[in-house]
Amino acid sequence: MATNVFVSFDHDDYQQVNGFKALVQNPNHPLDFRDHSLKEPVTDRAGKPLPYPPSDPRSKPVRDEIISKFQNASKLVVLIGPSTHASEWVTWEINTFFAMKQPLSRENTWKRIRGMFLKGHEAATPPGALMNGRSTKMLTWDPEALDRWLDQDPGS
Repeated sequence: MATNVFVSFDHDDYQQVNGFKALVQNPNHPLDFRDHSLKEPVTDRAGKPLPYPPSDPRSKPVRDEIISKFQNASKLVVLIGPSTHASEWVTWEINTFFAMKQPLSRENTWKRIRGMFLKGHEAATPPGALMNGRSTKMLTWDPEALDRWLDQDPGS
């Protein structure tokens, strides 16, 4: 059965992330998950994406939308590119997801989060929020290994 996943990434890597997500649609590829990530940016009344960092009170609609997606996701995948480590949103997503899942998983919460370097970016700096027991070991580009991890019970 497919795992419910939220995919966190820096929006500068959007095209490569879409390629990753397309693997799920490929019947010849084993990667299988239900994507609970935002499909479109959260917009204001004029239809423009809200550009505020998570610390800005004006970003509340975006934060609320992401939190609602987290409620349906059992795992968080962080795709790491060249500037992911500097993304305030990625850091906020990791920390918020961890805090939301901790009452369910307690000392095993870290098993619900995994970083994977995007293809060609294996030397990128990972987000600091993935360190210090907040995630499983990061993967180099390996969708098959990620799929095996997705199939594991995070509570075990």
